[in-house]
Amino acid sequence: MEPESELYNSGIVDVSHRYHKMYVVRPQFFVPLITLLRNAALNAMKYKSELALVRCQNVDITKFETQLDEFKTAFGRNWRLASEGFEEAVKRIDEAIKDLEKTKEALHKSANNLRLANDKADDLTIKKLTRANPTMAAKFEELPGS
Repeated sequence: MEPESELYNSGIVDVSHRYHKMYVVRPQFFVPLITLLRNAALNAMKYKSELALVRCQNVDITKFETQLDEFKTAFGRNWRLASEGFEEAVKRIDEAIKDLEKTKEALHKSANNLRLANDKADDLTIKKLTRANPTMAAKFEELPGS
């Protein structure tokens, strides 16, 4: 190809404007072109491996964030359930305390009534029973030793 052309004799010539991905080289520039292509491919491989590593790290971070969100959700749910159970237990304890206070009050009333009944029983005498009853008073007076 045009052995006397300054353009093609100067080294590697890019003719991709006319032919897609095409370069023109003389035989003496063939090894440097192969070296350039090799180095470009090695650099591309290096960038691809770095990109894969970054993607893997992003996946790890995403997994970590997902696991953290799942933990927060599960922990929050367990905390809410425990809190509700705690509130329910406190509510039941309060109800039990009220019931026990009512029972205590009823027992105090019963004790007071028993004390009053005991006082009345202690205060009961035959004379008091027969005072307003003339028939019974007469019967008691007829008994020997009265």
